[in-house]
Amino acid sequence: MKSQHLGAIFFALWGLMHIAFGAQMLMLNASGSATAILEAIYLDTGPVPTPDRLGSTIDAIMNQHAWNLLWFGLASTVIAVFWNRTNSFAGYWANMVLVSAADIGFVVAIMMPGYVDFWLGIWGPVLWIAGAIFATLGIMKRDSH
Repeated sequence: MKSQHLGAIFFALWGLMHIAFGAQMLMLNASGSATAILEAIYLDTGPVPTPDRLGSTIDAIMNQHAWNLLWFGLASTVIAVFWNRTNSFAGYWANMVLVSAADIGFVVAIMMPGYVDFWLGIWGPVLWIAGAIFATLGIMKRDSH
């Protein structure tokens, strides 16, 4: 087996594991609350944190979220500069999937329930939709030639 095939297998397994955990967290939150997620996380490490430790747990979760946003943003920027700029079909789909997945989650989980001021939160989705429209027009124009 070639090394790129093994790499693809391990990355796919990583992805599937994170899909499963993300889905589990969404279901726990829908059926209970964020407390249900914390109970699942702390199942193997001890009791759910007491209120005096809850703040540090939330800080850690928010730090991980910020880290993920930073890398989603960096990946999208690199894809835009090196692939979307040259009208790459692979770049088109890479940013369509990456940015759409990130912003759909933001719109559904944060904007729609009103957890962020509309006028502060709308700018990411506006840039996402504008990017999607113009990248699609570019790909359509490329394929028509």
